[in-house]
Amino acid sequence: MSMLRMVDPLENVIVSDIDDGFMNKVLEPYFNHSRYLKHAWFLQSEGNDSQDLVMNGEFSIPESCYIDNTGHFNAVEFNICFNQICYVHMAHCIKHALIPELSEDYDMETFFEKQLPNVLIAKLSSSYQSQLNAKQFYGTYGINSIKKTSTCTFIKTYCRFHDDANGRSKGEVTLAVLAP
Repeated sequence: MSMLRMVDPLENVIVSDIDDGFMNKVLEPYFNHSRYLKHAWFLQSEGNDSQDLVMNGEFSIPESCYIDNTGHFNAVEFNICFNQICYVHMAHCIKHALIPELSEDYDMETFFEKQLPNVLIAKLSSSYQSQLNAKQFYGTYGINSIKKTSTCTFIKTYCRFHDDANGRSKGEVTLAVLAP
């Protein structure tokens, strides 16, 4: 198994395995054949900043949920994989009150109720450095910045994917999380 972020033993990082039951609950809105995130790990550095909260995941797309096999990872699959790792990260942070801007408005019950209608992609940019094997690959998701307004929390995020060879893809996504 490959981890995207190397953990320095001198750095105080807590790595938490995300429980499969919790992850399955978060990914419940997805059809079974389009649940591409298979395992996830949450990394929390000792700082109290949202930038210190990172999620790594292992993904597999045995067959596309919308098109014949292209043989490689593409923009639609980037978006789906981003959504899945993002939702699991957000749910974990809400459950443990790690992001005050979200914890002010959301608890787990509200998150599950508003997960689909209130978490919007305001801007998405993705690029593909080399062809990525969609059958088995890894991802990292993190937060660059958060800005809360009276009706919405804007979260600027990054997401990177890689496989065991040289496959690489990365992107930046701005989320608009509406107040419930």
